[in-house]
Amino acid sequence: GLTAAALGWLAWRIGGGEWLALVLVLGAAAIGGLALIGLFQRRARGGTLSLFAALLAALALGLALLPEPETPAGEAGASLLDPVAFSDAALAEARGSGRPVFVWFTADWCVTCKVNERVAIERETTRAAFEQAGVVAMRADWTRRDEEISRMLTRQGAAGVPLYLWYAPGEEAEQLPQVLTPDLLVQRAQATDRSPPPRP
Repeated sequence: GLTAAALGWLAWRIGGGEWLALVLVLGAAAIGGLALIGLFQRRARGGTLSLFAALLAALALGLALLPEPETPAGEAGASLLDPVAFSDAALAEARGSGRPVFVWFTADWCVTCKVNERVAIERETTRAAFEQAGVVAMRADWTRRDEEISRMLTRQGAAGVPLYLWYAPGEEAEQLPQVLTPDLLVQRAQATDRSPPPRP
């Protein structure tokens, strides 16, 4: 039950409602086909192999005809950090601003990513520290494979998500641990706080 619901939600996130409906129809057809095969196996074994082959061919055709999933509006979802969507150009622009940059690579199907977001990223204390230090937050959503994100993961030697990069002003990327502690990002922001020191 819960597994089916989670898979359905992920299909919707990947391709939207229409794509989810098509996947559900194909799934129902597969289940119905397997039930028919079981029925024929009990009654007459002769035609079972040909029926099974026909079912596999029909499913393969259905999968091939599935439209390219379209990303639903608001794919990235709300975030306390109001992140910029990742791209090479956006990263270059953010680094060129002279401000600290935090990039997190995530996906809806990545459990570790979601735990880190809950524990360390989507926190009011993190948002406040980033605002104080002028940190540019950037999110790379790999729920659907993206070529630019894939190339960046490869350049960083990462097999997949999660990946967390911290760019201090004028510095190259520092890879943060894959498991974030609650105060790690706050400490990074405070260490590069660009605000002037208080007057004595």
